[in-house]
Amino acid sequence: MFTWVREPAHDAPWLLRALHPELATWFRARFGAFAPAQLAAVPEVLARRSLLLSSPTGSGKTLAAFLGVFDYLARAHDAGAARDGIVAVYVSPLRALAYDLSKNLQSPLDELGWSWLRVGARTGDTTVKERAQQRRHPPHILVTTPESLTILLSQPSWLPAFRTVRFFIADELHALAENKRGTMAVLAAERLHEIAATAASSAATDGPGPPGNAAPNALVRIGLSATVTPLETMAAFLVGPERDCRLIEIAERRRARIEVFSPLRDHAYPPAGYTASRVLLELGTLLGSKRTTLIFTNTRSGAEHIGLRLKQLLPALTNQIEVHHASLDRSVRLEVEDRLKRGELRAVVCSTSLEMGIDIGSIDTVVMVSAPKGVARALQRIGRSGHSMRESPHGVLVASNINDLAECAVTARMMEGRALEPVRIHDAPLDVLAQTLVSLAVFGSVTSEEAFAFLRRTYPYRALARADFDRVLRYLRGGGAALEANYEALFGKVRVDALGLLTLPAPRVAREFFQNVGTIATESMVQVQLGRRKIGQVEESFIKGLRVGDVFVLNGRTLRLLETRLLTAKVAAADSAVPTVPRWYANKMPLASGLAAAVVQLRTELAARLTTGTPATPRSHSIAAAAPQAPDQTDPPAAAVAAHWLQSEYALSAANARALVEHFALQARVSAIPTAATFLIERYDHRGLIHYFFHALIGRSANDAVSRIIAQRVQETKGGNALVTIDDYGFLLTLKPFQAMTPDEWRSLFRREDAESALRTALAESSLVKWQFRGVAQTGLMVPRRVRGQERGARALQWSSEIIFEVLRRHEPDHPLLVEAYAEATLRFLDLPRALAFLEKVADLRWDFRTLPRVSPFSFGIYVSRIRETMTLEDPETTIERLYHEMYGTGAG
Repeated sequence: MFTWVREPAHDAPWLLRALHPELATWFRARFGAFAPAQLAAVPEVLARRSLLLSSPTGSGKTLAAFLGVFDYLARAHDAGAARDGIVAVYVSPLRALAYDLSKNLQSPLDELGWSWLRVGARTGDTTVKERAQQRRHPPHILVTTPESLTILLSQPSWLPAFRTVRFFIADELHALAENKRGTMAVLAAERLHEIAATAASSAATDGPGPPGNAAPNALVRIGLSATVTPLETMAAFLVGPERDCRLIEIAERRRARIEVFSPLRDHAYPPAGYTASRVLLELGTLLGSKRTTLIFTNTRSGAEHIGLRLKQLLPALTNQIEVHHASLDRSVRLEVEDRLKRGELRAVVCSTSLEMGIDIGSIDTVVMVSAPKGVARALQRIGRSGHSMRESPHGVLVASNINDLAECAVTARMMEGRALEPVRIHDAPLDVLAQTLVSLAVFGSVTSEEAFAFLRRTYPYRALARADFDRVLRYLRGGGAALEANYEALFGKVRVDALGLLTLPAPRVAREFFQNVGTIATESMVQVQLGRRKIGQVEESFIKGLRVGDVFVLNGRTLRLLETRLLTAKVAAADSAVPTVPRWYANKMPLASGLAAAVVQLRTELAARLTTGTPATPRSHSIAAAAPQAPDQTDPPAAAVAAHWLQSEYALSAANARALVEHFALQARVSAIPTAATFLIERYDHRGLIHYFFHALIGRSANDAVSRIIAQRVQETKGGNALVTIDDYGFLLTLKPFQAMTPDEWRSLFRREDAESALRTALAESSLVKWQFRGVAQTGLMVPRRVRGQERGARALQWSSEIIFEVLRRHEPDHPLLVEAYAEATLRFLDLPRALAFLEKVADLRWDFRTLPRVSPFSFGIYVSRIRETMTLEDPETTIERLYHEMYGTGAG
C-alpha cells in the first residue's frame, strides 16, 4: 500500500525535459537546480501518484508540490481545455499561511507571464466581494482552510467548480493531524475524491453520493510536513486506510547548529521561570550580535512578558522588537509578519503562532526560552532559521531554571538524532461526525448506509462502530433520547426520507450550518481596543479581576484599563507603569512522552555516577517519622566525573554541567534522586498542612489524570478534599492532618484497577467535562456560535451549553456529544492512556518514602508554582530565590 521512494527515479535533466517547456525554462533561470525534495517528489506528481513528503523547512517542498500542478495546468491550457474550475486545492491549518501562500504563488506566475492562471484564497477573512467573484470565476488553484473548504463543498452551487479538481495539497500535515481540523480536512479530501471520480464517470450526477468503484487516482493527494513520524500512519491519514501512497523523507542536508544555554554559573538557582533577570540580560546580549532573532516561548503570557522586558532592557531597539501570538488582532499580526519579511525587526517574541510555514524572511537565529516540550516542535521552530543557501539552521535552547536545563540538554540531544514523537491522531470525533452528516444532508442524495461507508473510507473513522454512527444520527434527528420528545423542532437537523436519503427538515438548517462550521470553540475573550485600533484579546476572567486604572501587558506594551463594555476593554498607553501580565490558560504544553523517558534516563545515569554505591537494603518506608532519613553521600571525585560526562554526552558548558551536578547532589543530600527504577514520595509538614510530593515524570497531562484519580481515592478513604498541584515532573497533594496516609495506604491508592471509574467520579464533580462539552456542543451544532449571522455572546453560549449538559448528564449519559466531551477531557486534555500505563508499572518500582524537614530541590518548582501565579511582574524572582536560599543555604550563583 505504501511505497518508499528512497532514491529519485529520474535525474535532473530528465525532470527538466518532463516539465512543460515554459515551466522548465523559468525554473532553470530562477533556481538552476532541483532541490532533493523536488527531484524525488515532482516525478510522482507528474505520474499522478499520491505522496507524503517529509522535508525540512526551507527545502523547497511547497514548490515540489506545485511544479506538477503548474505542469498539468499549462498542458491543459495548451490543449484548450483550461476551463473555469478548480484544479488544485491547497489546505493550510492557518489563515495566515493561506494568505501568505496565495501571494507567493502569484510571484512565479507573474514571472512566467501566465496571466490566464488564477490563484484565489478563501478563508474567513475573504470579503463578500471576493467571494462573489470566486463563485463567478473560480480560481484554478484554491488556497483555503479546512473550515472554508467544508463550507464550499456543502453548497450545491459550488459543485460544478469542484468537478475539475485533480490535486489536493495538505500543508503542515502534522499540525492538521493532531486536532479535529485535520479530521475535517481529510473528510473534505474524500468528498473531493468522490466528486472528481463522479465527474469522470459516465454516470455523473449532480449529487455528492459515492460513485461505486471510484478511480483510485481520481484525486492526487499530496501531504507536506517538515517534522512528522510515523510516515506510514500519516500517509494513511492523508489518503485513507486502503489507498496507495508514496513516502518520501528528505534528511536535512545542512547540519543544524543546536546550542543549550543557561545563565547559570557555578551554582543552581531556583525554578523562577520566565522572570529570571539573568536570562533576559543574556538574551539582550544575544540580540545585539544577531541580524534577526525569532524568540519562542511556551505561553502567550511568556511572550508578552519577555517582549516587554526586552524593550525595557534595550530602549534603543524598542521599535525593532515585536510580539506575535494568536490573541493579537489579525492586523497587528500581519503588520509584524510584513515587517519581519522586510528585515525591519531585530527580534520577534512569539508563542506558537510562527512555528509553521509562513515565509518570514531571513532569520539567522531561533531562540527557545524554556524547553519546548517536544522534539518535533523544537525542530520545527529551529527550521525557521537559516533559509539562505549559505546558512544553516541555528537554534539556542535557553534554560530558564535548573530543572529546565536538564530538559533542554535532553531535547538538544534528541534533536541531533531526530528522535521524533509520534503524532497523535484524533480517532472518530463524534461532533465532527455530526457536522459531516448535516453537510451531506444538504444535497439530499446520500443514504445513511452510503454516508457510513463514506466515513469508514477515511482514516479517523476507519473503525467507526455502526452503533456510534446511529446514535449521532438519532441526535441529529431530534436532539437525542432525552430531548427529542419535546425539542425535536429545535434540535432536529437531519431527516431520513422515504427513500432512505439524508435530508434537511427546513432551509434554515442549511443557513445555520454554514454559519457554524468549524471545530474552534468560541471562548470568553475580551477585545482590547487602544483608541480606534484593536490590539488583541485577553480572557474575560482576567479582565474581571482588573479595576479601572489597572495596568496590564498586551502586544509587548503596558496598557491602562479605561472602561469595559460588551466584551470590549478600552485602554490607554501606560509606558512607565508596573503591569500584571495576562495569562492564557490553554497554552501550557505538556512534556512529550519520549522526552520524559529521556529525562528519566538522564536522572538515572547521573544518579549512578554521583553516588558511591547502592544501599544494601531499602531505606525505611515510614513517612510518619519526625526525623529525616540520613542523607545520601556524594563523592566529590564522582561529582567531577559526572560533570565531565554531562559536558561530553550533552554538550553542556562546564559551568552549566557543574550547576546541574550540584542540583542533583543537593537533591541526593536532602532526599533521593528519582530514577527509572524508583518512585519517590516526599512528605513535608508545614503550618498545619501535609504536602505529599509524588515524583512521576510522565508529563503534565498524565499527571493531571493520575492526581485526580488519587485525590478521589483519598476522599473516598479519608474524607475531605485534596488540594492538587501538577507539573511535568509530578504532582503535589496538600492534605489536612486527619488525611495522613501510611505507605501501605498510598500503595493501595496507586492501583490500576477501577482507575477509569475513579476518574469518572472525580470528573463528575469538576468543571472539566462541562468546559469540554461547551466546545463539543458548538462543533456538534447543538449550541450554535452564530444565529442569523450574529455572533452569540460568550455568556449566552456558556449558559446554553451548561443547561444542556446538566440535562444530558442526568437523563442521557451516553449521548454522543457527552461521550465526545468525556473523550476530549480524558484522552486529549488529561492523557488518560499515559496515566493508566504509569499505574500499570508503578507497582513494580521500588517505592521510596521520605519525610523531610524542608522541600527538596526537585519538588521546589511545583511547591512555589502557586506562589508565582499570584505575584505581579516584579515580585517572583527575588521572592522565590530568597525562599530557595533560605531552604538550602546556597549561594546566589
